[in-house]
Amino acid sequence: MFDLSSARFAFLDLETTGLSPWFGDRVCEVGIVVTEGKRIKQQYQQLVNPERPLSVGAVSTNGLTDAELSLAPRFAEVAESIVDLVNEAVVVCHNAKFDLQFLDSEFKRLGRDIQIPNLIDTLMLARQYYEMPSYSLGFIAESFHLPMTVKHRALDGALAARGIFFAMMEQMKEFNKPLDEYIGIYNSPAWPNEGIELPTELGEAIYSNKRMFIKYVDGDGEQTERWITPKQVTGLKDYVYLQAYCHLREEERSFRLDRITDVQVEEGS
Repeated sequence: MFDLSSARFAFLDLETTGLSPWFGDRVCEVGIVVTEGKRIKQQYQQLVNPERPLSVGAVSTNGLTDAELSLAPRFAEVAESIVDLVNEAVVVCHNAKFDLQFLDSEFKRLGRDIQIPNLIDTLMLARQYYEMPSYSLGFIAESFHLPMTVKHRALDGALAARGIFFAMMEQMKEFNKPLDEYIGIYNSPAWPNEGIELPTELGEAIYSNKRMFIKYVDGDGEQTERWITPKQVTGLKDYVYLQAYCHLREEERSFRLDRITDVQVEEGS
């Protein structure tokens, strides 16, 4: 049995070059907060040289640059530090499948597996126990009156996940459940059977069944703004695409997800 007040937790968040390791995207920053109960014992923030360019969408999200990442150590050089931090800990992520599929991919590149026998996904907890208009990390943090930075950076995400997790646990005391009941096991994803895992905000926008206003950068670097109605997400031979009806062109179009730099969902039903 795990005891919430004394268990070792590793709150994990990653920044990545794009949306899918299956199409070559890589980890570019790792943030881990290790706690004993609520008490922070260690904070780890490490840029990682992804050995490939950032996507347009990633740059607009996290503000990192290819130049600064080129000076960072490669994943192979930081892998052991990550293992040491998460070893024998309950790993907590928000939208765990998205982050851990990248971690899994990086270790597989090294001919290794990473074992995470004890996992808690705050996104799954939020969806199960709370009715919210959005389950993004930022929105949930705001709902619990927790500080959250504007930019998506790994350590900030890990700290936010810590705050959200303990706030949820405090509210969920009424259910009188042991911590063990919230813990699951991470299984290495099988592509493509389990589908494409997307960042929370983007996934929820796409699957909201509402029109979306997007900013999109084309192959020539030109940015356009348009309303679209999403249809489906597909993984083609080179990347992840959103099939949608484009109200600007009045026809169905395919949009590379890594080139969408901003999404706003139409309000109302």
